[in-house]
Order: sequence, then C-alpha cells, then structure tokens
Amino acid sequence: MKESFSEMRSETYSPEYISRLRWSIVILFAAIAIILLGFFINAISNTSTDTASDMIFFLLFLISGSLAGWLAYQMTGNQDEKISGLLINHQGILFLNRKEKVLSEINYQDLVKSKDPYIKDIYSESQNPGKYSNFRKNLYVHEKDETGKPQKKLINLDVIPLKNRYDLIGHFLKGIHTFRPDLKIDPEVYKDFYLDEKTLRYAPDNLKNDMKVKIITIAVVILVILAFRYFFLDEV
Repeated sequence: MKESFSEMRSETYSPEYISRLRWSIVILFAAIAIILLGFFINAISNTSTDTASDMIFFLLFLISGSLAGWLAYQMTGNQDEKISGLLINHQGILFLNRKEKVLSEINYQDLVKSKDPYIKDIYSESQNPGKYSNFRKNLYVHEKDETGKPQKKLINLDVIPLKNRYDLIGHFLKGIHTFRPDLKIDPEVYKDFYLDEKTLRYAPDNLKNDMKVKIITIAVVILVILAFRYFFLDEV
C-alpha cells in the first residue's frame, strides 16, 4: 500500500520572484516610515500644530519602521530553519527546508478521533470563526496533546506561497482515506477546498462556481444596503 501511494510535492513560485516581492514590501514600509518621520519632524518644528497629531505621525512611523525591520530580519535570518517546501507521502505531510531536511511533520498515524461528537475528525473552518468569519477556509485534524487528550490542529499549508494548495489538500485527504479509513471527514471539506469527492483532485470549475456565488452574494448585500440608505432613510 505504501509503495502504491504516490508522493506529491508543493509547487511554489521561483525563489527570485518571492525574494523580489518581499524586498519590495520591505522597501515600501521603509519608505512610508521615512515619509512619516519627515511629517513628524515638520510637525514638531511648527509650534502651531496639535501635539496629538504629532504623536499620531510618530506612532505610525514606529509601526511602519518596525514592520520593515521585522520583515528584513525574517528574510536575512537562517534560511535552513525556514520551510521552503512540502511533501505529502505515505507518512503524512512533511515540511522541508531548502536542503530537504524535515523541519516538522504531521503523520497519519498520529491523528486521532475528535472528542466532540458534533465535530468530525477532519473538518474545515473559517480563518476567523465566529462574528468576524471570512470566506477562506482552513483544514483541521486532531492530535493528542501533552495530556493525551485529542486537540484540534491546523494544517497550515500557507507557510509558503503555493500554486497547488488544493491539490495538496486533496492528496492529504487521499492519504487519510488510504491509511486511516477509521477517521471521518466532514463532507463540507470537499466543497470548501473545491475537490472532486470521488477522485479527491482539485476541480477548477467548483472554484469558479463558488466565486460566482460569493460575488452575487456580496452584490446583493451591497444593493440591499444602498436601497435601505436611499429609499428608507431619506423618508425619515
């Protein structure tokens, strides 16, 4: 069974492209910080300006400068300790550095059943569940914590920019079907990650249809708000 289960690797953008993009963001934040610092110096030089406004410029300068510094530090740090690729095989998901060393992993055999009868063993959930939920979904499994109790665990594939995110999720689910058939997968998972439920492969048409529904939903909400604003509030 292990021999027949194929491997799937992450497909990412070229390192040069990612590096240029990240340094562009660093330069952007640094430029914003310099501009804000100029505004702050000009403001404190002008005694007629409000002190509160001066402090706002200084606070924004600190935020922008800190972000630029933090991003630059992250990019120049030890690259061997950073994830640069993913591999899904008969073991599970392996997170690799640029030298193919395994930094962390999620093994099929370490997965356990959910302790909550209302939550499936494998399920999807919004990035921000609750009041501020959004459209983007994440995949969750269950593993034992230090006390031996089942604890939900995020399958975070967004640690690097991926071209084949949904294909990887589908292949991971295929591994669960193959090596852990005792675990139950929430049917919504296939829908949330645009997978064909039979082949577990990414189906682009499912994504297109979902985007159409979301765009129509947003448009309807906007129209309702505008209608309420112009037809009902004007009458008051």
